[in-house]
Amino acid sequence: MNKKLFGLSLLVFLVGIVVVNIFQDVQEKKEMEVAQEEFLTESETLVTENSGLKKGDVPPDFELETLDGTTVKLSDHKGKKVILNFWASWCPPCKAEMPHMENYYKTKAEQHNVEILAVNLTSAERGGNVRKKVENFIEEYGLTFPVPLDESGEVGKTYNVITIPTTYMIDTNGKIHTKIIGPMDEETIGNIVSEMR
Repeated sequence: MNKKLFGLSLLVFLVGIVVVNIFQDVQEKKEMEVAQEEFLTESETLVTENSGLKKGDVPPDFELETLDGTTVKLSDHKGKKVILNFWASWCPPCKAEMPHMENYYKTKAEQHNVEILAVNLTSAERGGNVRKKVENFIEEYGLTFPVPLDESGEVGKTYNVITIPTTYMIDTNGKIHTKIIGPMDEETIGNIVSEMR
């Protein structure tokens, strides 16, 4: 009788764990959806009819810090082709493109005179310790390029980032060559970089 009672108790305990895990997954998905909606709503209020940067514009300079306190300035990379990417850890398309950007960075960036600056929209991150979320994301995807943190949200506003990921491809003269909204794969990155001077 004791074995049956123990077995039943163990079964109830395990079912409880499964139920708690399912509940946590559902809550996390809801939080992500709410974060996406809030980010899009906040961003849409910033858009004016003639806002945004276009091909040929000189992008505004900025100065941000990475997790380890390193200062990153866009102007420090003049003379290089710069892939200026804006992302957040809860964004599924951002997750999809990161391995492509990392592989390009490791295998081709140096020979093609390319720097990748992947600006985390830290002010758009939601829930808990946002710096820890960014750190976990960088570790999970093995990112080796600079990840500046836009903690105030000012750089994202200046660059009119509404949908993420958004990427500005900047040529060696420091001018915008292309703006890409949505995820890129490694082939797309290579093709655009080869068009740039």
